Amino acid sequence: MSENSEKTEPTESSEAPETKTEAAPKKGKSAGSNIVFALAFIATLVGGYYAGQWAIDYFRPVELDEGERVRVELRGDEPQIGNDGALVTVVEFSDFQCPFCAQAAPEIEAAVADFDPDEVRLVFKHYPLPMHRLAPAAARAAWAAHQQGKFWPFATWLFEVKADFEDFPAKVEELGMDPQKFVADMEAAASRDAVDEDMLSGGKAGVSGTPAFVINGHFYSGARPASFWRKAIKAELKHAEAVMDEHDLEPAAVYAKIMEGALEKRGDGNPVGGKPSERKQERPGSPSALITYAVPLDGRAQKGPDDALVTIVEFADFHCPFCSKVNPTLRQIMKKYEGDVRIVFRHYPLPMHPEAPIASRAVLAAEKQGAFWPAFEAAFELRAKSEEDFREIARRAGIDAEKLLADMQDPALQTAIDEDTAVARRFGVTGTPAFFINGRFLNGAQPLETFERVIDSELEKAKKRLAVGVPRSGVYDAIMAEGQSEVAK
Repeated sequence: MSENSEKTEPTESSEAPETKTEAAPKKGKSAGSNIVFALAFIATLVGGYYAGQWAIDYFRPVELDEGERVRVELRGDEPQIGNDGALVTVVEFSDFQCPFCAQAAPEIEAAVADFDPDEVRLVFKHYPLPMHRLAPAAARAAWAAHQQGKFWPFATWLFEVKADFEDFPAKVEELGMDPQKFVADMEAAASRDAVDEDMLSGGKAGVSGTPAFVINGHFYSGARPASFWRKAIKAELKHAEAVMDEHDLEPAAVYAKIMEGALEKRGDGNPVGGKPSERKQERPGSPSALITYAVPLDGRAQKGPDDALVTIVEFADFHCPFCSKVNPTLRQIMKKYEGDVRIVFRHYPLPMHPEAPIASRAVLAAEKQGAFWPAFEAAFELRAKSEEDFREIARRAGIDAEKLLADMQDPALQTAIDEDTAVARRFGVTGTPAFFINGRFLNGAQPLETFERVIDSELEKAKKRLAVGVPRSGVYDAIMAEGQSEVAK
């Protein structure tokens, strides 16, 4: 068991495979490049900056792949723009947590949009890299959206949020999808199989980083402007039309003809990081941010009104530094959402902190004198473990120290701690702090913005319940009635 700290997202420097962009210019300037820049200079003088940029894109030579083609295995059920019988097939391998993929996606889509659907199709395949822990789940979410015909707008959103889709319910609703079907599809084995198959397909095609593109078998890596893709597609279209004429083919037969004799694989043929489903990810029985869990309150200490629309159940350890770190954020939440949010505290002293249960007993003993929250603050500040600490807790809380010490011996307090621990384990909590926000799991000492995304989403859903007649005091019970009573094993 380990404590969970704030997220540590990979930086761009950790994404070595993805740093591939347009080919570096060769040393020295050719006569052709001098002409290009001369034309661009004239265009800038006549038409301004954008005219000059257009001239550079339009006249600059493009280095197209003219080597051996490679076959990309297609299932036929991938997200696609354009028609199956198109003369040119562009296969995009992408990762929703990759910043270069986010740059590349609108460029390739803009280029493809300039052609007739019978001329060009764009096929999307998932290639979540191993350094991106959010990417495999985001790929499965996109697959789920695809099952309801909403892949492309959902994919655009995933790129915008960098695969961090904890507030997906609002997007699912915005796009008119069935939320229950969405979650079921995302969790289905079919979603994992599809992502795994895309990775294997990319591995055979020689994909080592993202984004990567294969246009009628010719391989390109890196984010490039739409102007580059238009020229590459035009070149492939010209070749496809020549093949069609030479062999007197129907358009739908041209792609297969071009792929005759193509390589079955490039390089070693293995995907980077292997199959996503076989990577070390969430352990079996761990909570998912996509599922609502019916976490009971059992009358535990509470800050905020009984009829709050959003209930945050916190599991924490008074000797955990990350639990202490998140307390200022929780105070900000209570101030910002006053009246709409309540926090319910449940004890979860970790085995690595053998004296933490004593601190929990001190706070529970203070609760008998109506001073749970002052004692809560003091216990964290003191990391309480000695009689001197407990007396200081009593002093700060303004309660009787002798009664506090006596009440700490009550075995019912340890029973309450054990019950809280059992609830935490039932819902897959292994570290602290851990939160369930209206039943949705949030792990670790997250920044305020992360809490806000989930809270705002849950507030919106709670208000919809009010609109159909659920009383404020009944919102949490209504949510819990639909939640899971434990994590899936």
